[in-house]
Amino acid sequence: MSSGKLLIVDDSENIRSVLTLNFEHLGYKVFSARDGDEALRLLDSENPDVVILDVMMPRQNGFQVCRKIKSDPAHAATPVIFLTAKGQKEDRYWGKDCGADEYLTKPFSAAELERIIERLMDRRRADMTSRQFDDEVDGRRRKGEVFSVMSVAFDTKTLTVFRQKYGELRLHEVIEGIRQTVEVIVREEASEALVWMAGDNVLKAILPGERERAQALRDRIVAQSDLLLKSFYDDQDASRGYVVARHGAEAREVHIPLLSIQAVLEFEAPADSSS
Repeated sequence: MSSGKLLIVDDSENIRSVLTLNFEHLGYKVFSARDGDEALRLLDSENPDVVILDVMMPRQNGFQVCRKIKSDPAHAATPVIFLTAKGQKEDRYWGKDCGADEYLTKPFSAAELERIIERLMDRRRADMTSRQFDDEVDGRRRKGEVFSVMSVAFDTKTLTVFRQKYGELRLHEVIEGIRQTVEVIVREEASEALVWMAGDNVLKAILPGERERAQALRDRIVAQSDLLLKSFYDDQDASRGYVVARHGAEAREVHIPLLSIQAVLEFEAPADSSS
């Protein structure tokens, strides 16, 4: 049996009832709301682990509610799943643009929704918040440990072009793939991978050891990430090494490089170190 708290937000009483019965049977504690205003009140009072959110609702639509959840530091880490009849490409775009973690359309598979919720809850348990990450860094400094903080980011222009051509769902897979790559490599050097996802396109990780050791880890992460990123493109873009975009009123052809990551190290040495 599962455990955890779900908030189901839908103006359809039938949908709320079906989902509530299903997930209570699986062991979840379920709260439900019929509109965005009620959803935000329950978010503050019950602090659910996952929010399942419709788009078309009275008072505030789902996109508005999702933006408020993701912009609130107290709830930004709460996973949001859109479950909606709005399945057009632009709807999915706005869903990802406002910060949703997943986007499912009605009719939906209950088994698929269950798997997604379990995965998101597992990820949330493993996630570190910004404050936890900063506390970990400060604690290591006080202990005099030697380590580096690595910040990983995508080039904004290439990220935008990738999103426009391949869509939000593929971009989500890219970011999750990079996250997993960093975790796997860091775990080879430390018993625990201390990785924090700071938004959609910035990741931070603690790399143990002296500067040269951290640099070697950074170089491995960059090399493996570049190989992974290339695999998300179609054969034509991957083989030529760029994406063709159109710019300006004349639709002038512009060549945009493939996605790559920029990884910067901030080295932390003990206060009494002469290095």
